[in-house]
Amino acid sequence: MNLESIRGSSMIIKMARALVEDGWLFTPNEFDVIVKAEHRETGEAISFHSIGNLKRWMYEKALSY
Repeated sequence: MNLESIRGSSMIIKMARALVEDGWLFTPNEFDVIVKAEHRETGEAISFHSIGNLKRWMYEKALSY
């Protein structure tokens, strides 16, 4: 996935880059907004039904990072 095409706030972009290095894969929709995240090693997966859900998940990850 090309993170250069992902849309969102600078926090989302920076955190997505850090999470990719940590083993996360992101799936964007047709508008280049992340709609799914999956960890390669653990198999943990989460779908985001709105940008608000994505932001909340990213903030939680940023706080525990």
